[in-house]
Parts: sequence; C-alpha cells; structure tokens
Amino acid sequence: MTNSVIKMVQAIEADYGTVNCKEASNDPRLKALQRRFSDPIEHPKKVYKSSRIRKAQQLLDNTNLPKYKIAEQAGYNKDYFGALCVDGFLDDSKWYINRKHLYNYKYFCDDKLIAEGTINQIAMKLGKSPSTIRGCTLSSYKKYKHEHVYKLVKIR
Repeated sequence: MTNSVIKMVQAIEADYGTVNCKEASNDPRLKALQRRFSDPIEHPKKVYKSSRIRKAQQLLDNTNLPKYKIAEQAGYNKDYFGALCVDGFLDDSKWYINRKHLYNYKYFCDDKLIAEGTINQIAMKLGKSPSTIRGCTLSSYKKYKHEHVYKLVKIR
C-alpha cells in the first residue's frame, strides 16, 4: 500500500511540480489521499466524540477477543473497523501485545516432539522462520509426500 501512495504522490508532483501549490490542492487524487490519511490528532473532537469509538478502543485495550467480534460489539462493519485501526483512529497496539502469545503449539517431526511454545519461540529454537513453521499446516503441504512429515498442533 505504501508504494502505491508514494507513486500517486509522485504522479501528482509530476503533473503540478509540487503538492503544495493551489492547483494541486484541487486534484481529486490528493483530496482522496488526504481523506484516507487524515490525522486524528488534528481533529480530536471529531474522532473521539463517538461513544462507539471509545467503546471499541476500550474493548481493544481490555479484551482478548478477535477484531471482528470487537467490531460487532462496537457496532461497526469489520472492514470499516479495520480501516479505523489502519488510519490511526483506533490504537490496536495493546491488542496485539495481549494476543501475541495467546496460543502455544507442539511441533512434531515424524510423530516425534521437536519443540513446544509459541510459533515465534519454536522458530527461534529451530532456526527457522515463523512462516516455515506455519507452512506445515497448509493444505498444499499436506497434499504431497515428504521425507519428514512436520505437524503443528495447537495446545490451548
């Protein structure tokens, strides 16, 4: 997404020379970017006026619910709720920290336990990337025969 924003700004600058001139300020592409990436700090009354925003922020900070359930409880569409998080209207950093180590796993190779812990802990212990550890759960992995069969089993 960042590359597309940069390319759009570069295209506007190519057309007008700079985005700070009067002609560029009326460009619909620039207006769309400004609406999409508006700064919530500049408009605190507008952003935090809604009780739904406050409720959603409270749920993000204090629960371990998935985001789609928080969106339902706060009365938002899940896509709109995701956009609120991406645009900075909601701060989901505490939510990520709380959910980061929610699940523990056992990692098996040919039915022999190799490691257990979170995916990141298993990856660090084995010197592999987390995506490699998660890869054995994919249907494309299970579809082919392998010399060593790896399994990732969720404990809690």
